[in-house]
Amino acid sequence: MASSSLSRLREIARGSGPATDAGNATPGEVSKSFRRELSYEPVDDDGLPIDPRIARPDGPGVGLAGARMETTAHGPCVVVDHLFEGDRSHGRVRVHECGAVRLDDTLDLLAGRCLRGAAAPDALPLGPTRLVYFDLETTGLSGGAGMVAFLAGVGEWTADGFRTTQFLLPSFAAERALLHALNAYLGDDAVLVTYNGRTFDVPVMEVRGEMQRVPQVVCSLPHLDMLHAARRLWRMSEEGDRSCRLTHLEESVLGVGRVGDVGGFEIPARYFQFVRGGNAALLEPVLLHNRLDLLSLAALTAHAQRLVCEGREVPPGGSTAFGLGVIYDRGGWVEPALKCYRSAAEDHWQTRDLRRAAARSLARLLRRQRRFEEAAAAWRLVLQLGGRPQLLREAREALAIHHEHRVGQLEEARRHAVAGAEQAIGRGEREQFSRRLARLERKLARGAVRPALWTD
Repeated sequence: MASSSLSRLREIARGSGPATDAGNATPGEVSKSFRRELSYEPVDDDGLPIDPRIARPDGPGVGLAGARMETTAHGPCVVVDHLFEGDRSHGRVRVHECGAVRLDDTLDLLAGRCLRGAAAPDALPLGPTRLVYFDLETTGLSGGAGMVAFLAGVGEWTADGFRTTQFLLPSFAAERALLHALNAYLGDDAVLVTYNGRTFDVPVMEVRGEMQRVPQVVCSLPHLDMLHAARRLWRMSEEGDRSCRLTHLEESVLGVGRVGDVGGFEIPARYFQFVRGGNAALLEPVLLHNRLDLLSLAALTAHAQRLVCEGREVPPGGSTAFGLGVIYDRGGWVEPALKCYRSAAEDHWQTRDLRRAAARSLARLLRRQRRFEEAAAAWRLVLQLGGRPQLLREAREALAIHHEHRVGQLEEARRHAVAGAEQAIGRGEREQFSRRLARLERKLARGAVRPALWTD
């Protein structure tokens, strides 16, 4: 019985099996009836699934402002265009400032990579090319093969202002058309900017491309994920929070306050209602939410690059100096990093946690540069600021090494070793400090003051 039912289903799927009320139908009508039977959506005369209220090229359109139909070889795709004029305000910034982002080494710094030139396979291109901002709206938030990107928003600066192009999925069966249209729009000459795109947007597009057998260009473009740059800049500042959510940063850094914005948790439900009922008005707030995300991402990128450019000569005030120091340090810009670390560590208006983190980073960088006396001064500042035992043990050990091997001050080295041993946790740390103390005791007993092994 089961085998017989399975055979009938296979015949129907191939279009060769019997269909209900198909005795008097023409072959073409029978074929279309099979397609309708296997689909949960209506189809047009060519058998392509559509929603007649939304996606018919000869119909009244999608009912969304700025919407147009784009025909691909795999069916129609809904595209929504919108322009933010350059003289418009977005919080404390003007939209035209979003066009100030340059594709140079400072953008490479924000990407978190060392500067190795345009020939490096994973470095951002330094020649003229397009910069596009990318953001998805999906049918879920947890990921997985069943999650579909129903809206792909692309933002780009033009001579008229900041233009957004949003590719909307009118029905699930039109996904291949959307993926092809997005590939054609992006091309291969763009640099991608996202917010958490490395862990969400790009993997989602990769999965959907594999599912539809349409490899996605967006997965192979040079990529700047601004979430990581934002965390380095603002995670420990008053402007940011630990998560550095885009909505939080756009309010605290850009001064943008959204009124009546649709919540992210509500977006999938609105899309499902749209697919079932065809009410395009349900998606207007979703499209606006996506456009504002793109505009805020562009404004935040421009602001971050401006900080990187200006901070090379004069570190900014406040806690942003520490974040800039981290970015310069990772990119190999030693002197700007030292200036920013010092500025943050010596700023008495900042929290002790931030000053302590800046002093520790300063000490480590100076030690790598073999500027040992300056590094020792930074480690002393760490001890002065106090903090977690693990950090204090690191400072004690560094100072013990400095005084024993570099300046030959055995008593001072012993003092730091004793203090570090008292704060040691775990057998390994205690044994390490015990060996150091035993060696220092032997040297002191012999009265040996050996010359420093390293000097400045």
